[in-house]
Amino acid sequence: MGISDRDLWIALVIGNSRWHWGAFKGDRWLGSWHTRHLTAAQTDALQQSRFALPVWQQLGIETVLPRHPDGGGQELPELWMASVVKAPLTWLANYASIHPIATVQVPLQNTYPTLGVDRALALVGAGDVWGWPVLVIDCGTALTFTAGADQRLIGGAILPGLRSQFRALYTDTDQLPEIAFSPNRWPPRWATNTPEAIASGILHTQLAGIGDFIQAWEAEWFQGAIVLTGGDSTAIYRAMQRQTPSLAQRVRVDPDLGFWGMRVCRRQHLQQLERL
Repeated sequence: MGISDRDLWIALVIGNSRWHWGAFKGDRWLGSWHTRHLTAAQTDALQQSRFALPVWQQLGIETVLPRHPDGGGQELPELWMASVVKAPLTWLANYASIHPIATVQVPLQNTYPTLGVDRALALVGAGDVWGWPVLVIDCGTALTFTAGADQRLIGGAILPGLRSQFRALYTDTDQLPEIAFSPNRWPPRWATNTPEAIASGILHTQLAGIGDFIQAWEAEWFQGAIVLTGGDSTAIYRAMQRQTPSLAQRVRVDPDLGFWGMRVCRRQHLQQLERL
């Protein structure tokens, strides 16, 4: 049997570098896909078509969306959206089934006004799937550490992510070359040329920093979960497996924590509607 629009809902997390899309049937996960920031014309075409699969295909974007059994579909699929970018998304103004999520709407206690919605969603999603207490390490444009217990924020830290550090050395110095981060190659610690010296300095110190935060977490929450997420999480995890295998054994990788957090928000929304 096919999946109807009424069962299907779409999640969108707008990040600094990419847009992250996910699809659910009720609570069941269908999968994710990722795009560059789409143009106004592209997003207008998507919302006018009710995010139908053929329009995605016309845009050259592969998704996990199913074909509608009737070839079309009349219902507007819900679009649950969170953004770390402040630019207004005017293309959503006329979409009747939009559910924007801000940090204050995420079921997480002890937050503060400037806590990013992406961090809040990832923490709640990790707690829902992997259990509380939990430390989330997001390896994206920024490297963030976010810890929580019992649906409550403990705290965290933020520093530049791998690719941001590579860009900063190139843009903020006169002589250092531009180096592209390669997730498939971890450089020697004692490099003998400038490009590898840059890679060694950034990658090894970032791995050491992650290890330090994990040790501090385990000193207070020995039974707590540790979950890596974000675009570079797999590369970081592979490096851990090579250099600190005992550390890697205590860490999980889950690139979809933000989507799990959105699922928690939607579940809570439906429960509130049932009580009305």
